[in-house]
Amino acid sequence: MRATQWEEDLAQHVRRHLGIYFFVILLFAVGVVFGALAVKTLTTEQKAELIDYLILLLQDVSEPTAYKGQELATHTVWSNLKGVALIWFSGLTVVGLPLALVLLFTKGFTSGFTVGFLVDEINWRGLLVAGAAVLPQSLLTVPAIVLSGAGAVCFSVCVVQQRLLNRRAQGPLPLFSYGLFLFVAGAAAVVAGLVEAYITPVLLKGVMNWVL
Repeated sequence: MRATQWEEDLAQHVRRHLGIYFFVILLFAVGVVFGALAVKTLTTEQKAELIDYLILLLQDVSEPTAYKGQELATHTVWSNLKGVALIWFSGLTVVGLPLALVLLFTKGFTSGFTVGFLVDEINWRGLLVAGAAVLPQSLLTVPAIVLSGAGAVCFSVCVVQQRLLNRRAQGPLPLFSYGLFLFVAGAAAVVAGLVEAYITPVLLKGVMNWVL
């Protein structure tokens, strides 16, 4: 009964704010497209520097150790949590909402740039490398970032309606519901960090041995 109520509330929330979710997803997608297109603007020197960095990174991944895994897990989990929390707190302050949108766009941009650069430099093999290096954790980090961004916009809109437009009839500010956004997105970010630290290197090493 309780689970059914939660499902109904969630469905109602999504229907009510469908335009916001569409906007947030579109903003992220635009960031991905711009990131992929930005690869074409790189100079030969910049590409050479990035290739050197990529080679060093792949060499490092090819020699995984337990210590590296623990160190990488701490770094990735903390980095993911900071990104989610920063977007969430930006929405909480309302005036910081533009920052949340910029972070959302930037996340899409970096994802698109990474995949675009790999594909541009090593063709179809780059797509496989990108799939192993980016896709596993992105299945969790992207929904976490999008959820955080959508929550930030929804909360900010609610604050503007109630505090500036005096629409108090809609009830108190949904602080508890907004907190759930942080909890769910944070949990996804933590799991994504662990995936990136312990699963992605294994997949990437396997792909490297096959295509490079």
